[in-house]
Amino acid sequence: MDDRFFLFITYLALLILIVPIAVLYWTVGAAGLMQAFENYQFIESVLVTLVGALAATLLNVAIGTPVAYSLSRRLVRAESAFYDIFLSPVSIPHTVVGIMLLLAFSPVSPLYPALRYISPVDNLLGLSLAMFYVSFPIYLMSIKETFDKSDLDLELFIQSLGRSRFYVFTRVVFPENAGSVLRIALLSMGRAISEFGSLIIIAYSVTFLPFFRYVMPATVFIWYNYDVYGLSASLGYAAGLLTISLLISLGVYLLSRRNA
Repeated sequence: MDDRFFLFITYLALLILIVPIAVLYWTVGAAGLMQAFENYQFIESVLVTLVGALAATLLNVAIGTPVAYSLSRRLVRAESAFYDIFLSPVSIPHTVVGIMLLLAFSPVSPLYPALRYISPVDNLLGLSLAMFYVSFPIYLMSIKETFDKSDLDLELFIQSLGRSRFYVFTRVVFPENAGSVLRIALLSMGRAISEFGSLIIIAYSVTFLPFFRYVMPATVFIWYNYDVYGLSASLGYAAGLLTISLLISLGVYLLSRRNA
């Protein structure tokens, strides 16, 4: 009886996740999906989204990796408090994230004298910052768990030979966990691509070369078509973005299998 209960809950959760995906693809069909990718406006929105998500992912790797290592090795005081603060964006409504980023660069901000010539509104900077803000906790949490499991004795041994901790991190720890870094980076990129709430505040449309005009991020583009033209007009685009997200999830799965 116990096993049947857990199996029932597991399969029920699986159905809750899979059925909406299957219904969307069944409703759109292969023709509708292909038609979405033939729309140049949707292609532009996907390209803008991917560029912003890639920039956010590179920031995650560049900033989140050393931060996760310092937390994992308890190099900072009150490590648990720092960790909770870094994870706090998970619980912040994303429209609030957009407003906070907007205010940080506005004249009411104490940082305005230093940031007065930088604007994040409706450009790639704002798009990338918003995506970074919401995806950073996922990257940090996952990569810290990876570092927690790595061989600390090896690091101590190398340091006993006179090597610095920076040397150990850059020459030993990072290369040893490169596969996990790539997998988790893809995971955070998938989260960045799915962002919507903060983008409608700070990056509703983005100027992006070589298009020489404002282009909506993919999630905003889908919402715009739904709001203006109705559900049927947005289905193909929703299925198109879902396909991209699923391909990224497949990449994460394959890398996980390879690492395992």
